[in-house]
Amino acid sequence: MNTARALLIAVSGPDGAGGASLVRRLAGLLRERGFAVTVLQGHGCFLCRRFGSSPQARGEEETVRRAAGPARRGSWARRAHALLDAGELSVRTSLARRALSVRSPGRRAVVLTDRGPLDGLVAFGLPPGLRSSDRFVRLAGRYDLTLLVESAPVPLRGPGRERTAGTPDRLWARYRTWASRLPGVVRLDGDRAPSRVSVAALDRVLDTVRTRHLPDVGNMTQPGRRKRIVVSIFDDAGNPDYRGGGALVVDKVARRLLDDFDVTVVTAGRRGGSVRRDGIRYVRLPVRWAGPRAGQLLFMTLLPFVARRLPHDAWLENFTPPFSTSFLPLFSRAPVVGIDQGRSAEALWRRYHIPFFLVERLGLRCYRHIVVMNEADASAVRRLSSRADVQVIANGVEQRQIDDARIGAGEYILFLGRIDTWGKGLDLLLDAYRQSRPPLPLLLAGSGTQAEERKLAALLAAHPGSVRWVGFAGEGLKRDLLRNSAFLVMPSRHETFGLVALEGMSYGKPIVHFDLPALRWMRGGGDVAVPPFDVAELGDRMRMLASDEEARRALGRQAGHAAQHYTWDEMTGRYLALTRRLVDGPARGRRPRKERRGEPWPTTP
Repeated sequence: MNTARALLIAVSGPDGAGGASLVRRLAGLLRERGFAVTVLQGHGCFLCRRFGSSPQARGEEETVRRAAGPARRGSWARRAHALLDAGELSVRTSLARRALSVRSPGRRAVVLTDRGPLDGLVAFGLPPGLRSSDRFVRLAGRYDLTLLVESAPVPLRGPGRERTAGTPDRLWARYRTWASRLPGVVRLDGDRAPSRVSVAALDRVLDTVRTRHLPDVGNMTQPGRRKRIVVSIFDDAGNPDYRGGGALVVDKVARRLLDDFDVTVVTAGRRGGSVRRDGIRYVRLPVRWAGPRAGQLLFMTLLPFVARRLPHDAWLENFTPPFSTSFLPLFSRAPVVGIDQGRSAEALWRRYHIPFFLVERLGLRCYRHIVVMNEADASAVRRLSSRADVQVIANGVEQRQIDDARIGAGEYILFLGRIDTWGKGLDLLLDAYRQSRPPLPLLLAGSGTQAEERKLAALLAAHPGSVRWVGFAGEGLKRDLLRNSAFLVMPSRHETFGLVALEGMSYGKPIVHFDLPALRWMRGGGDVAVPPFDVAELGDRMRMLASDEEARRALGRQAGHAAQHYTWDEMTGRYLALTRRLVDGPARGRRPRKERRGEPWPTTP
C-alpha cells in the first residue's frame, strides 16, 4: 500500500485577512484537481475553545511593554499557555496527516490549517530563544508551506479570539519579522479579489507539490516512475540576447506538466550540463558561445542527437529560427508536438532574401501535432501540413485587479519588447513618432543582441527628441512601466501572438498596432489597428490617443475585460490535456511504416 506523506499547509494571518475563507476556497480547488484534502480549524487550544480567552492575558499595555523590550519574557502563565497551544497543534496535525495518508493511499494528499505556528508566535508575543517560542519554530519546520495573507492593517486577535494588544502596524511588523525566520513562508497579497488570492495560493501549493514529487498512481508507467516529458526551447529567461515571451510560456507549461509528469527542459547555455530547479530538470546545450544566430543553428543541429539519447514519453518542441523545425519526429519514437511561438522563415525571407521557408515547409510535413498561437497561423500550417492535428492555444497573463481611477491615465507612450529594429518595427515607430509629434514622450524598454542595440542607439542619435530607451526591464520595472503608461504601441513587422500586448491589456492599457493577421485576436479588446506599415497613419493614431484621455479610458476598460479571458491556468491546462492524450492514448509510438498518408494521428483515447 502506498501511504505517501500528506503535505501540511497553513494559511496564516489575522482574522480580518480572510484566512478561513481562503482555506475553504483552496480546499475546493485542490479537490477539483484530484487531491485528498483534510481541513483543520485552528481556534487555539482546548482552553481557548472552553473559556473563550487566553489565561492571564494582560491587555495592550503589557504586550506593548514586552514588544518594546524583547528580553522581557512575559508571564509564566502565558508561556505555559503557548507550550500547550503548540503541543495540541502538533498532535492534531500529526494525526490528520497519518489518517489522510492511510485513508487515501496512492493519492496526492494535503492537510490545510487556517492557523499555523506563525500565528501562535505573533499572538503570544514571546521573544526568540524561549522554550515556548522554540516549540512553535520546530513545529513550523514540519509544515511544507505557510501562506501569509497580507492585507491592510486590521485589529488583530490572539488565541481564544481576544483582542491582541499592540497597534495593527506593530503586529504586522511582528508577522513579517517571524516570517523571515521561519522556513517555507510565502506572502500573498490579500487586498486583491478573493478569487485571485485563491488562484495565487493554488499556484504556490502546486509548486510545493511538484518539488516534493508526490505520487499520482494513475500516471505511472512502472511502479515508482512517472512518464517523462521533454520541452525544448533555445531561449530562456537568462539569455541576454532574447529573453522573449516564449521562455515565460515554457516555464508556465513546464510547471503545470509537473502535476502529472517528470519534466525536463532542454535549452541553450554557454556551458553544457544539467540542474534541477523547482522540480524541473534543465539540460543546457553548450551553444551560446557561438552567438545568437550561429547558436540557434547549433541548437537545432544538436537537438535530434539529444532526442535519441534523452529518455522521454513525449516531446514538446518550440520552433527555433531560422528553419523553425528540427525534423525531430524523425528521430524520436515518442509523440512530438511542434509549438509555433517563433516560426519566422517567411519574415526572414522578406528581410534577408534567403529561402529558409523551403526547409521549414518540408520540416512541417513531419509533424502530426502542432500548436499555434492564433487562427491565422493555424490556417497557414494546415495548408502546409494537411495531416497534422493543429490546435490553437493562446498565451496567458497574470490576472490583476485594475484600479478604475487609473484607467485612461498615463505619462508616456510605451514600447516594451525585444530590441529587433526590423522585426519589431522600431524604425517605423521612430519615424511615425517624429512625424506626428504626440504630446506624450515615448519610452522604449527592452534588450537584444549587441548588434541590434547598437543599431537602435544609432537611430536614436540621428533623431534626438522626446524618446528615451531604458534598456532591459526586469519584472519590477516592467510592472511600473506598464502601470504608468498611457498606452502601448506594437509596430512589429512579424508576430506570432504578442504576449506584451496581452500584458498591457491586463493593466487596462490600449494597444496601437499594425493590423497583422496574427494580432487579430485583439479585435474589440481595446486595440487600435493601423493598416500594415503605414507610418503616417500610425503617427496619427498615436497623436490622437495621446491627446484624448476619454478615448484611452474607454479602450482601456475594453482591454482589461478582454485580458480576463486569457488565464495561465486555462492555457497550461490545455497543454496538460494534450500531453495526457498523447502519452496515455493507444498510439504512443512512432507511426507504422505502412500507415496510409491520409490517415490522421489519433489525439484522443
